[in-house]
Amino acid sequence: MTFPWGIWFEPTQPVRRIVELARLAEAEGATVCLIADEGTARDVYVTMTAVLMETQNLTVGPGITNPFSRHPVTTAATIATLHEAFPNRVWHGLGVGGSRVLEPLALDPKKPYTALKEAVDINTRLLAGEMVGTAQLDWFEGEVPLALAGRGPRTQNLAAERADWVVLTAKPLADLPEEAERIRAGGNAKIAWSAYLAYSEEEKRQVLAHFSYMAVDSPPDIRAAAGLDDERVEKVRSAMLAGDFEAAVDLLPLALVDSYAVAGTPEQCAETIRSLRSCFDLFMLPINKDATAEDHIRASAPVLRAAASE
Repeated sequence: MTFPWGIWFEPTQPVRRIVELARLAEAEGATVCLIADEGTARDVYVTMTAVLMETQNLTVGPGITNPFSRHPVTTAATIATLHEAFPNRVWHGLGVGGSRVLEPLALDPKKPYTALKEAVDINTRLLAGEMVGTAQLDWFEGEVPLALAGRGPRTQNLAAERADWVVLTAKPLADLPEEAERIRAGGNAKIAWSAYLAYSEEEKRQVLAHFSYMAVDSPPDIRAAAGLDDERVEKVRSAMLAGDFEAAVDLLPLALVDSYAVAGTPEQCAETIRSLRSCFDLFMLPINKDATAEDHIRASAPVLRAAASE
């Protein structure tokens, strides 16, 4: 059974380079492009605009923005503006944000879930033409799909109830069927599953570096299941925030790759994704390694095409 797939960038590269990679992904068959909002990286909305201008049909959205570094009202206005300029090609994406966006801004929200829930309400109402306080987007017409991302069950339940898409990341592959069943029982949201592809030993080590985010930002039960105690998590946090991902890799067990990523030969990766086809509606391929991004897109696209083949 065929399925659509998309690409998910951290804007750590120049905007022109991200545009080139987005165009390559579109040529290889991608239909969605998400841009992370990391605060100190390239601006998510400037990057989104460039990608929208230089691609033909890609649906583009923030993956994800948060209610702390960006006010929900201005976020809604920005999303509405993008939709006005590029009708039916824009998604909205919300979440609580992670360490890389909040810590450099000295933000330490005490009730992140409550703030996210309020942001969802504000954005949904404004984009539906309603007034929130004295704010109203009386110039906006249209509908923008909403995607919510979060690793905790409360956020995922909120997404199932209120969003068009639930973005699943950092989930053990073995847990994906149960997670998908729970989400679908809670509402009508579709599931966008994001997982790293590790089809070689070199890719496995590169993937492991990016699990430092999971080690730092995931709920305690997910960290515990991965064998990460508090002391190791703090060491990973320090290395990650210092930009020393090699040190972070040395602190993380390689077994994480087999549990949380799609790993093996290209043929094995395709079969793994195919076996989980009933658990998702869209596959999102994260792209984080700048130097090998183009090669990774070219190598991953055939794996995804094979996985989607009947």
